[in-house]
Amino acid sequence: MTKPSDVGSMKLPRYVRLRPSGTYRYQRNVPTHLRKQFGTKDIYRPLGNTYREMLINLPRVMSEVDAMLSATENVTERQRLLALVRHHFGEEASNNLSLDRVDEELEYALMDLGDKLGEPAIESARLPKDVVTLSDAFAIYRDYKDADKNKKLSNSLNKTLEDLKEYIGKDRVTKIHIAELTRHDALAYRDGLLARVSPNSAERYINVVKAVVNHTINELGLTAINRFLNLKVKGAGHSKDARLPLSHSEIREIGELYNNNSTFKTIYRLLSETGARLNEIAGLEVQDVNLQERYLEIRVNSIRGVKTKNGIRKLPISQSATELLIEHRSGKSDSDGIFPTYAREGGSNTLSASMMKHFRKVNKDPRKSLHSLRHTKRDQLRDIGCPEEISKVLGGWSTSETSSKYGSGYSLEMLRSWLEKTW
Repeated sequence: MTKPSDVGSMKLPRYVRLRPSGTYRYQRNVPTHLRKQFGTKDIYRPLGNTYREMLINLPRVMSEVDAMLSATENVTERQRLLALVRHHFGEEASNNLSLDRVDEELEYALMDLGDKLGEPAIESARLPKDVVTLSDAFAIYRDYKDADKNKKLSNSLNKTLEDLKEYIGKDRVTKIHIAELTRHDALAYRDGLLARVSPNSAERYINVVKAVVNHTINELGLTAINRFLNLKVKGAGHSKDARLPLSHSEIREIGELYNNNSTFKTIYRLLSETGARLNEIAGLEVQDVNLQERYLEIRVNSIRGVKTKNGIRKLPISQSATELLIEHRSGKSDSDGIFPTYAREGGSNTLSASMMKHFRKVNKDPRKSLHSLRHTKRDQLRDIGCPEEISKVLGGWSTSETSSKYGSGYSLEMLRSWLEKTW
């Protein structure tokens, strides 16, 4: 056991003090601008009677104090007041106040503390309720989706939030509870979008807001109505610029343009066979390609995420597509990109631009592009009588049947039996 006399010449960690009694204590100065709120200029916490106990307790105490200090800045008024109670009376008292479990002893203690600090809410044991704003909802959704790791999603959320501030007012986005939003707010947002973008684009932006608000309501268990649900967008889904599928002859003619470029040829074959999204193919890693069983695994990897949970799936490929992939897969480690030039953030955009230069040499229709291959695949599956649920699984679209949410899903053999009929 280490005694105080044994550490007399040892340098103690920051904020640690050895008291005359031989015990260790954590002492931290409260920043000047927070001293009025805390009612003291120093925070003290016991660390133990021995040097060993001090070392064991120090990380926990440091984390608690850091959290307590940070909890008084950039937080709601309710959180700030609870942090003050936690500082003076401990975690249990703070939790009891938060849950409105104030007995007589705590009531008198809060009255004294509130009077001392000049905080009427603490003195009366009546804290304000937290306000969850639209801005808060976006922050919660960003964290849930790890948007900081996805530049495209992050930019989309930022743009949507700025549009909301412009069309329904900054104060209604940043200051009022989402339960207090009205249908008029939702309509104002929709109409503002329609004055600037196409109906289909407006519907996409509205879907983002719906997802953000729904997630927050469910995550926090709020009693609130999502005012952005069931917004009708006139003209959505019927735009003159909507993507059209490619015919069989167009697919063959365009495919011939890529025969002199091994990468483009392989990617085009995979797109036309599977109906996958371009970024799903561009972001394949070596470990996502199974040459023995002839399938691609679309999943979240180090290159890119997936658009939705339903986007995680296995896609059968033909023997000829497998042979094309061999040269792109060989000599690489599992985490390497199959197509290294495009295995990066924004790589699929570069790939699209490069391939579309060839595409436009034979097809000038602005309603047709590489993405049209997804529409073609959907039509092909429908024409051969493929069940709608299997078609949705292959395309990575959401399914509606309750049964699809249970079990391990359709087998690779079942998916192949339908997909290979379109090759």
